[in-house]
Amino acid sequence: MRRFKILKKGTSGQEVKQLKALAIDAGFKLDEITIVDSVGEPDAACDDELILVLASSATCADPELESELVAAQRGGRRPICVWPEEGATASEPPDAAKKYAYSIIRWDADKLRVVAADDDELCFETPDGQPLPTPETERNLCVDEKAPPK
Repeated sequence: MRRFKILKKGTSGQEVKQLKALAIDAGFKLDEITIVDSVGEPDAACDDELILVLASSATCADPELESELVAAQRGGRRPICVWPEEGATASEPPDAAKKYAYSIIRWDADKLRVVAADDDELCFETPDGQPLPTPETERNLCVDEKAPPK
């Protein structure tokens, strides 16, 4: 079972309706979409849980955004940030989104469908669809890279 959660923190009622419409246009059914105030704990009955976060200026300025995105990582969930449909002036996502988001995409149902359908499809782009540099990931410090292979 898949579940598509829309994080409504920092969004208006109209923005939530627009995000829901985008999810439906991307192929999600109404019974797969949930509106949540906070990411919370993973759903054990769900094998593919996506968290949609609107990358509006209000959401990006929220000091709790990072903790929400960190929580989204638990249980193998995939947070996807989407730039607002209109009025997105930022070209640089917040550090929390660059660090923890699975993808950062423009307002496009086809693009959302692609990144939601394939967990190997990563996409980082500006509001107008230009590619962003792929975020650097931290190396696992438990691995001794100088040790000879076994």
